[in-house]
Amino acid sequence: MAVLLGSLYLIPVDSELTDPFGDALGDFEITDLAFTHLRTKDPVADTNITIINTGVLGRAELAEVIRKINAHKPAVVGFNEILKKSNDYFGDSLLSAALRDVDNIVYTSKLSDYNDSTKQYAKLDICDTMFLQFEDTLGVKFAETGFENMFTHERDFKSTRQFYERASINGVQENFFAVELVRVIAPERVEKFMKRAQPYEIINYKGNYEMFNTIDAEQALNGEFDPSIIKGKIVILGYLGASLSDEKFWDDYKYYTPLNKKYAGKTFPDMFETVIYANIASQILNNTHINLASNSLDFWLNFIICFLNVIIFSKLFHSAAVWWDIFSLIISLVEVLIILISTALIFSNYSFDINLNFSIVFVLVLGNFLELYYGLLKIAIQKWTIKWRILKEDRKRRDLKDLVTADAKNLMTKNLSEFNLDNLKNINNKNTE
Repeated sequence: MAVLLGSLYLIPVDSELTDPFGDALGDFEITDLAFTHLRTKDPVADTNITIINTGVLGRAELAEVIRKINAHKPAVVGFNEILKKSNDYFGDSLLSAALRDVDNIVYTSKLSDYNDSTKQYAKLDICDTMFLQFEDTLGVKFAETGFENMFTHERDFKSTRQFYERASINGVQENFFAVELVRVIAPERVEKFMKRAQPYEIINYKGNYEMFNTIDAEQALNGEFDPSIIKGKIVILGYLGASLSDEKFWDDYKYYTPLNKKYAGKTFPDMFETVIYANIASQILNNTHINLASNSLDFWLNFIICFLNVIIFSKLFHSAAVWWDIFSLIISLVEVLIILISTALIFSNYSFDINLNFSIVFVLVLGNFLELYYGLLKIAIQKWTIKWRILKEDRKRRDLKDLVTADAKNLMTKNLSEFNLDNLKNINNKNTE
């Protein structure tokens, strides 16, 4: 029975069949509750990070914003855009000149053409050289880049929960955009973060843009902000709509996140990608990471839960009689609820993510499999076992009979040979006489 139930884990499921159900349920996971309902205390705003909405500003206006920001000495400026040459040559020149004066600047890059066999990307899209490489009296200065790719696309109906801290492009390592931002201001935090070496990182969301110092496009252009939120800070420029007051329900640069107020059947994304990068940068800077349970720990937790359930449900099946159906259903539902709540609480209180999905499926189908096992399979196995034993005993009898027959023949042959030998001796003796 254990082999039969364990084989459920190996059954392939067509994602094209399950995706519509996932879309309808809003890609909800129980750990999402940790960000919306299970937090023991409200998160504190991160004043080390400032977001500036670039809105629909042109190149010349962006150049003016950069100059106003740079006058207050930010620690690093992150630009969430892959800048290319435009038809506005004058605006491009102004923006390039303004960016040249920034001490530390990081642009987003875009990975593409992933090779499953080599586990590497073949292409990296970056800014045009005029925005990436600057010449001054001291020589040539290059801006840094960090890839923007996440697990989901902004047009996916799936929540963005994870990111990769690094990737390989034709053998060359590229770090995630937020990682590069923090590396400038706190390299020791990034070094510690990289040593975690998890297969992926779960985003520990602090909140939307209200959790960070945020300046709207017009405010930045007019210099209407407190210089203290710029000096020595991580400043990220990116699109957050035409203005912060223009709350569009849908935008090409918005993603779904666990902070979405609607769990099932949600319609609109809730967070701009620039804000997601700010959340990740805050997570790295403040060392508030979420740890993943190892594969071996997940396996043994699931094994123990499943093993105990087999024992409990088997005893219940033989003792509950007519109440078996109702008892097994109630216990299954209660246990699944306990597993889900426990997973969410562990995630929320200890920042530890365990995967007990197999146990949940196992508990839900265990009752039916026990009925199938004891009502049909076990009887069939017993009948086959009895038949196999009968055939085995019959084979033993036939082998013993053949052995006895062979021994008898050998004995008769031996006796006959001895009899003939005695007769020959008697004849020889008579002839001699």
